[in-house]
Amino acid sequence: MNTTKVKICGLTNAADARLATTMGADYLGVIFADSARRVTVAQAQEIRSALPTAVLVGVFMNQPLDEVVATSSVCGVDMVQLHGNESPAYCNDVRLRTGKPIVKAFQAVRVPDAARLASYGTTSYFLFDYDRKLAPSSSALEDAWGAVAIVRRIGFRLFVAGGIDPSNVRDIIARTNAFAVDVCRGVESQPGTKDPSALEHFMAEARA
Repeated sequence: MNTTKVKICGLTNAADARLATTMGADYLGVIFADSARRVTVAQAQEIRSALPTAVLVGVFMNQPLDEVVATSSVCGVDMVQLHGNESPAYCNDVRLRTGKPIVKAFQAVRVPDAARLASYGTTSYFLFDYDRKLAPSSSALEDAWGAVAIVRRIGFRLFVAGGIDPSNVRDIIARTNAFAVDVCRGVESQPGTKDPSALEHFMAEARA
């Protein structure tokens, strides 16, 4: 069995979060940014209360620092994911004020190089969200996964996301040796609602 971890993102209710945890997810993601899967503080608190020991990741995008700090505190998140154009200085401030590990995400076609990742000095994890709309070709995707593998060999803890589902997660893990895979849409029946069969299939493939 591989050691790649699994993050189930876009959770909106305690039942789905509990199911993901029961099936072995390592991280639960709740989105506070503009999204069809955006949760309220009350929804996030309900998930936190239902699963007090789960690792809850709060996802933000280009939001005011005070908002990120306050929401992270009242919702009891364990990690803060910054999915926009946040600078190294901003990430440092979030880390300092929340005391939580930071996941800096990049939605792109190319994986940031080691120098750029290293500039985020206090960031614990990175996430590469492959933008299939900009480069849907299989060759571009293979190049991206190859670049992820290189960054991983250097030692960066990199999550991968972008079009991942039960049909391809095993291959992506094999190609990238990702620290973690991050799935949202690939295990849904509709935005914000997880499909139990798809989730079970995904976890089985990710753990194969």
